[in-house]
Amino acid sequence: MNISAASNTSNDMLRMSQLAGSPNVSAKDVTAKQAFQQFVGGTFYQQMLKALRSTEQKVQYLDAGQAEEAFRNQLDQQLAQDLAASHGAAFSDSLYEAFEIGLKTRMAEKGTQIDQIA
Repeated sequence: MNISAASNTSNDMLRMSQLAGSPNVSAKDVTAKQAFQQFVGGTFYQQMLKALRSTEQKVQYLDAGQAEEAFRNQLDQQLAQDLAASHGAAFSDSLYEAFEIGLKTRMAEKGTQIDQIA
């Protein structure tokens, strides 16, 4: 992980800890938001890397076969996780807020509390 990714991750963690310290946000909300960020960011970056890899042309005499493909898949997965951790909030924050509003609306319609589900 490079220095800018590490500083972005620490900024996200600082923001999450500040949210956890506020009286209106529980630890469940923080961990749910982190999981949402990992899923949304990871999925986005994984698909982006997959699309980028599909555009490159394979050269027969430089192709290392299945081992290289397995390594690239693992590398892409790790890159997607790192990018999601450092830059995933750019995608997930607005989606998480919309998800939270939709969940609260559904629960209000049914007359149930959100805390009872979690």
